[in-house]
Amino acid sequence: MGEVIAFAEIVRMRRQRVARAVHARCRILIAAAITAARAELVGAPAPERPVRIARLRKLEQLEEYASALG
Repeated sequence: MGEVIAFAEIVRMRRQRVARAVHARCRILIAAAITAARAELVGAPAPERPVRIARLRKLEQLEEYASALG
C-alpha cells in the first residue's frame, strides 16, 4: 500500500531543497571572495591594507555565520 503525502508537505520539501542549494552556492561564492581578498591583500599598497584587511575579516565573519546556519 502506498503512502499518502500531503501537497503542503511536498511543497515544503521542495522549498527546503531549493534553500539548501542556494545556501551551498552562497557558501561557495563567499569562499571564492575570501580567496580573492587574500590574494589582493598580498599585493595591495600600504595605504590600502587596512581597508582590505577589514573587508577580509568581514568576509570571514560572513563565512562563519553561513557555516553556522548549516
